Amino acid sequence: MDKGDLLSIIAALIIVSAVALIFRPPTGEPGSGIQEIPVPTPTPIVTTPTPTPGSTISLPEPFRITYTTNVWDYPVCYLPENLTRYGSSDPPWKGPDRAIPFAYIEESMGGITETFYVPYSVWRLNCSVSATVRPEAAHFRMALVELESGTIVEGAELQYPGKIIRNVERGGKEFYLIVSVDNVDSYRITLETLPEYLPATG
Repeated sequence: MDKGDLLSIIAALIIVSAVALIFRPPTGEPGSGIQEIPVPTPTPIVTTPTPTPGSTISLPEPFRITYTTNVWDYPVCYLPENLTRYGSSDPPWKGPDRAIPFAYIEESMGGITETFYVPYSVWRLNCSVSATVRPEAAHFRMALVELESGTIVEGAELQYPGKIIRNVERGGKEFYLIVSVDNVDSYRITLETLPEYLPATG
């Protein structure tokens, strides 16, 4: 083999090695080389729905009804003789927790109350009478009067201590109470309505 052939072989090896180095990817050393950049996993956005403002019930603050001394301007100042025609106690409303008090009178003697306005179309008088000294002689009489017309809307009578309920389906008017008691320690009349008759807000 002459010198020309040997040089041709060496030149060919150099060219092949150079081409191999160009097209072969570089071998990285540990800790070097191309770093793989992690693609962050998208965090799902949780949105809490904003609650739409619903209707809420505006609960009344119960007010106390008191007696008045100025009774002569009232259309009716005396109880009728016969209150038994109004019958016995009305049936209670279903669900005792549904009754919402909005006014009350609590006394030990009888009299005529100040006028009070009732905006609810359905409400009731929840009367409770206590007598411990002479319960056998206890006598409670009551009448609800509409101020404008002088009409006795409801009446109640108890011969002994106990409870009596009178449902009223008349509102948007002024009323007053006439009460008579004998041998009664105390009584309470609570004016109550139902949630569906309260005004809604919001």
